[in-house]
Amino acid sequence: MSEYNKDRDDFWDIQKLVPRKRPEARPFVTERKSVLHTVEGESQRDDSSRRLTWSDIPVREASAEVKSYEPEERGLIKRVTVIPSVDRFDFYGGFRKSALLYHGYSTPVCDFVPFYSYMPQYSQLTLPQKNYYFYWRSELLRGRYLKSDYSYIYLFVYEILNLPDKIPPKEGLELLVSLWREYRGALPRLDASLSAWVQDYCLVHRLAAPTERVRDFLSEAIAAAPLKEFYLSGASPADPRGTDALLAYLSDYDWRRGRYAGGEYAETYRRHMLGSMGELLDFMLRRGYIGSSGKTETLSRSAFPSSLCTHAVKCRLEIEYTSLSADAELRREITAAVRYAENKLRALIGIKSRLAVKGLSPRFSELLDGYFDSLIRKERARRERENLPEYEKLYDAPREALSFSGADEIERLSWQTTLRLVEDTDLAPEPLPKESVEGIDLPIPDTDRKSPAADTALAGENGEKSHPCVKNEVDSEGENAARYGLSDADVSLIREALFGGAISDFAAMERINEAFSDGFGDVILEPDGDAYIIIEDYKEELSEWISKITG
Repeated sequence: MSEYNKDRDDFWDIQKLVPRKRPEARPFVTERKSVLHTVEGESQRDDSSRRLTWSDIPVREASAEVKSYEPEERGLIKRVTVIPSVDRFDFYGGFRKSALLYHGYSTPVCDFVPFYSYMPQYSQLTLPQKNYYFYWRSELLRGRYLKSDYSYIYLFVYEILNLPDKIPPKEGLELLVSLWREYRGALPRLDASLSAWVQDYCLVHRLAAPTERVRDFLSEAIAAAPLKEFYLSGASPADPRGTDALLAYLSDYDWRRGRYAGGEYAETYRRHMLGSMGELLDFMLRRGYIGSSGKTETLSRSAFPSSLCTHAVKCRLEIEYTSLSADAELRREITAAVRYAENKLRALIGIKSRLAVKGLSPRFSELLDGYFDSLIRKERARRERENLPEYEKLYDAPREALSFSGADEIERLSWQTTLRLVEDTDLAPEPLPKESVEGIDLPIPDTDRKSPAADTALAGENGEKSHPCVKNEVDSEGENAARYGLSDADVSLIREALFGGAISDFAAMERINEAFSDGFGDVILEPDGDAYIIIEDYKEELSEWISKITG
């Protein structure tokens, strides 16, 4: 055969194209209680310990038993069925054996070494990375959370998922949630993975949702979870964070994106939106509006997606639950209630524009009215006082507590002023010896003087005498003064407004407010839409006033 033909024949030799097989690897061998930390480049090991090989690790067979149960907590999850995997091949069986070998290992203090792997395993770690991982893990178990990468965290999560015989499920759940809580700020992608894995871990091992532990980021957990009803089962409207989570899932309108929900009104919006809707949601839960009419659905999914799962823990979940998203009527009501509450918030901060609200039950609107109406009235009165000219504010009654000593002091000073005003008139009293009145020498009027003018001016009913510059008590309590000069028609309007009505006549409102401002010291009517109503703070006094003038 010519060299030319020989080369052509070699071209078709398949064996030359196939990569050569590597020589069979030696079995993995390690030692008990070994320390991976190196000193001057050499690994320090306890040579007296017995060598442990793969054959020493018992194989944990996957259970073929299908388990079905109903959660003890009466929530949205009705029944869970755990179906073991039927795969014939265990692709990650070696990981479990390595995890058992390294379970409980620790290393001395060492510096952080970065580590990245899409599916982290022990075989991918270099010696410095192994040293840091086991040091980091031992510190974490003591409650100290050192610097970490995603891959270190996921490697430890895989240990928890695949070693339920070494790490009891209740302890495992506590570790998973602690990792989530402590590292989610620095490593935000943990929300997407751990919300699903924590959910599946609880459902596989029959554990309740850790709602209390994740309450401060419950909205984010619900948003990322594949089965949102799992975390919603523990969301309570008694807590603003629970209300926030429920609204995020049940309402088609996001109040946080409202035109006036940010900036200077952000805190007012957050406090009163969550406060008012919390009361409404609590009422709806207690009365069975939420959950009772929801459609029961079944979700079938593989547990722990995108994680490293050995044959022993790999399974499928079938979950029967009450779907809130399928209850169109409930979503419509909650959405309308959120928009109605925002309208009330706009009225509270003095904004006239309103959102369109359709289909809100009167019972729910009444509950929201009860929350907002008193707040709105007080805020309107405050704004009116602030908008008064400075000179009118001087006419406001002082906001001080009433006391008898204060009244006596006012009367004493009034008499002092009165005596100074009349001392140059015919009514002036004759000079008399001075007496000390509360430390101040004042002339005492002579009530027995012979002046006819004085007797006439000072004589009151029943022969009693009073100072001429002090209004006679009978006159001040006379019918005309008591009515502040208002007509019967005006009094009737006030009585109607006092008992739930409103005054629509602008001229009558001005007349009544002016009369009360002069005689009572303040206006009694405030605007409410196109009409005027009695200010809430004065209703009790006005009721007494009506009774007094009408007998």
